[in-house]
Amino acid sequence: MTLITKEPPFDISEPRLRTLYEYWHSKVHDGRLPARADIDPLEMKDWLGNLMLIEFHGDVYNYQIRLDGTNLEHYYGTRRTGHGVESLTDEDERRLLMDQYAAVLEGKCPAYYEADFTNSDGVFARQTKLILPLSADKEHVDMVLVGIYFRPTDEGEIA
Repeated sequence: MTLITKEPPFDISEPRLRTLYEYWHSKVHDGRLPARADIDPLEMKDWLGNLMLIEFHGDVYNYQIRLDGTNLEHYYGTRRTGHGVESLTDEDERRLLMDQYAAVLEGKCPAYYEADFTNSDGVFARQTKLILPLSADKEHVDMVLVGIYFRPTDEGEIA
């Protein structure tokens, strides 16, 4: 069993993601991962537009996006709900995301990233991302809750 600490094992510079970590951690009991059923959408209204919920079926390459927040859809200009790895046509984006998700699935603990990249649709993003593991059986990660916020680009625009 992986030990889940109250304080994240990394610095979260984005305050909204820090409070999302605190919410997720409040659902950890006896050091065991929370399940999707432990997460209440009504309690998540402050983050909902910037959340993704991704379900994994056996391995990191076999997943389906269950929820893609409206702010994320607006920024990227596409609806990704219901899609999986097949929508990642850019090899660099696929490698970046698969490495991030694999770290959480295999490590059974949260991860925080700040990354600049151009996605498969050609949209440049400077994002802060918190990936939180969820587990139906409280041990094996089968879903992740992802909070994403965009940072300003060099031109001052939110990316």
